[in-house]
Order: sequence, then C-alpha cells, then structure tokens
Amino acid sequence: MGDNRTSRRTLLRVGGALAAGVGLAACSGTKTPQAGATGASAPSVVPTSVSGSPLSTSAAANWTALAKDLSGTLVRPGDSRYGEAVELFQPQYDAVRPAAVAYVASAQDVATCLAFARRYRVPIVPRNGGHSYAGWSTVSNGLVLDVGRLNTVSSNGSVGAGARLIDVYNGLAAYGRTIPAGSCPSVGVTGLALGGGVGVTGRANGLTTDNLVGAEIVTPDGRIREVNASSDADLFWALRGAGGGNFGVVTRLDFRTHPADDCAYGFLSWPWSRAAAVIEAWQSWAPTAPDALWSNLHLVADADGKLSISSTVNLLGGSRTELGNLVDQLTVRPSSVSLHSASYLTTMQIMGGVAGESIARAHVHGQLPGHNPAGTVTRSNYGARSDIYTRRLSGAGAAAVVDAVARYPQTAPAGGQAAVAFDALGGAINRVGAQSTAFVHRDGLFMAQYTADYTSGSSAAAASWAWLDDTWVGLRPYASGEAYQNYIDPHLRNWEQAYYGVNATRLRQVKRTYDPTGLFRFPQGVPLA
Repeated sequence: MGDNRTSRRTLLRVGGALAAGVGLAACSGTKTPQAGATGASAPSVVPTSVSGSPLSTSAAANWTALAKDLSGTLVRPGDSRYGEAVELFQPQYDAVRPAAVAYVASAQDVATCLAFARRYRVPIVPRNGGHSYAGWSTVSNGLVLDVGRLNTVSSNGSVGAGARLIDVYNGLAAYGRTIPAGSCPSVGVTGLALGGGVGVTGRANGLTTDNLVGAEIVTPDGRIREVNASSDADLFWALRGAGGGNFGVVTRLDFRTHPADDCAYGFLSWPWSRAAAVIEAWQSWAPTAPDALWSNLHLVADADGKLSISSTVNLLGGSRTELGNLVDQLTVRPSSVSLHSASYLTTMQIMGGVAGESIARAHVHGQLPGHNPAGTVTRSNYGARSDIYTRRLSGAGAAAVVDAVARYPQTAPAGGQAAVAFDALGGAINRVGAQSTAFVHRDGLFMAQYTADYTSGSSAAAASWAWLDDTWVGLRPYASGEAYQNYIDPHLRNWEQAYYGVNATRLRQVKRTYDPTGLFRFPQGVPLA
C-alpha cells in the first residue's frame, strides 16, 4: 500500500502545523449501522424474524434475474470484483461473505432489490461508506445494497446518498457553499447525516442532520417517497437521528447549505504531566466559547509507552488573531501553539488528514463505486465506545481519564494505539429541542470517544476491547449514560435508551408504520415492539 497512504492512526496524531489527528477521531468512522452481529471480531449475521426466530431464506433466490432487472451492477461470488465488493472500512469484517452486492443506479433499483428480498426472504442491508464500527453494513449470505453510484452533489444542496464526505465538501465548495459535517474524508454522508453528524462547524451551524430539509427514501413496501417537514413528517423526524438502516433506504439528501467561509485553525499541545489540569481547563472553555469556535482534545497512548495530549481548534470565518485571542483564554497555557488560516475546503482536508492530496486520493483505494483508483486512505481495525458528558468532569474524573490512557501501554497489543477524544458541543447543536428531531443529545457539553486501534488477530482485538471496556466502566460515575448512535457500540447493553432517550417510544411507532414486517433489522435497530 505504501507509506504515503493516509491511515486512521495518522489522523489521531497532532504533531505539527499540518498534523491530522484533528477531527472527531477522524476515520474512526461515522457510518450509521445497517445490519449484522455483535462483538469485536468479524460478524456472523444470522437473519431473524421479528420475534427473533431464524428466517428460512429461500435457496431458489433467482440472482440471475435480479442482475437483469437492475440498471446498476450485481456482484456475486466468483466475480473478480467480489473481494473488493465485500470490503468495509475495517479489514476484520472481510470474512463476512454476502450472497451478492448490488451497486444500485437509481431509487427504482433499490425498490427492485427490496422486492427481491421480500419475495425470497433474503436478508438485506444498505451500505454507504461501510464505516459501521460493529460491521453492521454487511450480511452473511444476504444482499448488500450499496448506494455508492448515487454520488451527485448539486449547487442547491441536493446530494446523492452514496457521496463520500470529501466529495460533498469539494462539490459544494465550487459554489462557495458547505454543510456542517465531520472530518473523515471517506465516510458516507448518508450514515453521517442520519445518525446526527457532529462536526467541525457544528457549534456554528448545527449537526449535519439539523441541516437536512428533505430526502428521497425507498421504504420496505417499495414506495419511493419524498419526505420532509410536511410530507411523511413522522418518517422525516425519525430519519434525523435514527435513520440508518431502520426505516428504508435513503437515495438522496436535501441539505440547507451555508457559506464556505475561510477558517483560522490551530494545533495546541501540552506536556503529559499537565494532562489532568488541561482537561479541566478545556472543558470550562471550549463548550461555552463563541459558536464559531470548535475544539477537540486528544489524549493518546501508543503501545511503546508514548503519551501525548493535544488539541485542535477551528474558528469559522475568523482570523488567526481572533483565534489566538480565544486560545489565550485557556487557563492552562499550551507549551506549543501553531495557528494558520486557509479556505474552508483546505481546512476540511487538513482536518481529515489529507492535506495536500488531490480529492481523488482522499478515498479508499479501489475500482468499484465509492472507492477510487488513486485512493490513499487505508482501511484499519479498531474498537470504540462513546459518552455524552452533560456536566464537567470533576478533578477525580479528569484524573480517571488520564490514568486510563496511561494504563494502556501495560496491556496494549504490539503496534496498538488508544485514545480518549473529547469534542466540544454546545452552540447551535444545543439550541434544537431534544424531541424536535430523533437526535436527543441536546444538553451535552462535550462528546467523548474512546478508541483502540489494532492490527489483526483475536488476541489484539481482545486486549483492545478489554481496555475500552475498563475505561468506559471507570468513567460511569462522571458520564450521563447517553451515547452517540453514529459511534455504534456492540458492547452497549442499554443502547436504546443511551442512543434515543425520550424519543425511543416514538421511534418504535414510526418503525411499526413504515417497516411493519421488520425487513430492516440489526442487533441495535429500532425495535418493532
């Protein structure tokens, strides 16, 4: 693959002016789940009925007929493209072997696939960027419905469901516009938007989902629907925060766009000995700063014992001087400060770890839709858990975070890396009501993501998940109990309450209305009852 490829680990490091460990733990992935299994190893998906009993899939499924009925492409085992077609972002899920992957070319293709799945009782799962942490955007012996060919980006904010985030940023930048979104360039915009979409300009312009004003979706009955605030309003409500893989297949997203203003951005770092004090200072500063300011805080440990604490800051529409004045308000002064300014698109490329790369290279390498032959973004294995913090960490809580990161090298697998990443919330995100959309997390100060990267093998995965679970458990006294649904967590038991809170009951009602037979299901999918 070569040393010039962009890896997720690169995206977690902050070590200079163009450092890339900057955005929302970057390519940890923000793909909303679609279907699958549990655990940190490759999923083994067993289709189940609504009651939980196994479905008897038909051996007579006529795949040849399906291929002829599609305007797009159906890739089956034996096809030279099959190995690439089954890939998700994490290589550990490559062992899952779908019966077919359909690269749909239209909403009608989606309807055709859904009719096929209903007729032959074939498990089906939609896929956009394939970044589901739990591997729930694939299915064993079923049909993966890939929307990667639907990748248009229009000046009015209408975006095909298969567009990658870097393509959305680039496409809208040509018109001087943008949407608030994340930082991982290869993530699919649909999964990001339907699960929330915390991003670099979210405090100024809201979540990605808050800027969704309409969508085209194919529901399980095969109907192609235009949904918005006045048409299928209950479904539109549910899509904004719980839409991934629950109610149908979205084929187009219509966004409200914003001016793509230039940005001032910067990188801050401190000695590890000041880590606890930095956490306390940062959490008192970042969530209550002016809306145009976004900041994260990363505590990172390598298997070789290296520990670091750093922050990335971005001021939308501001100058380096203005950003510097805001940084000066931190009560624990950084030992290193590097401030810069750039266009919006260039800033997002820097945040995504693809600074200086062509747009083509800011993709996963490959020939099939969603990939790019020139792509340099490498796939990688990792586990992750998350929390929403609605109150500041106490001194004991800050110390617990520092201790957890410092312990990682003691049990780390060779070549592993772990991090605790905080992302400031507040601003426009919190001015939306908790029940105005399905995204309930509207009183958070900051979001935390705990990540552990590993190379391969069950022992490396087990060691990484042990650290993640210990860290998560140790922080229970300080966290709210809420979790971010886009950081899907297969170890989370009370997931429905953690993801959806007071919106869970209404979401079940929407599920019963639009997917009464449970065509779309996965272990943490919205239940029918």
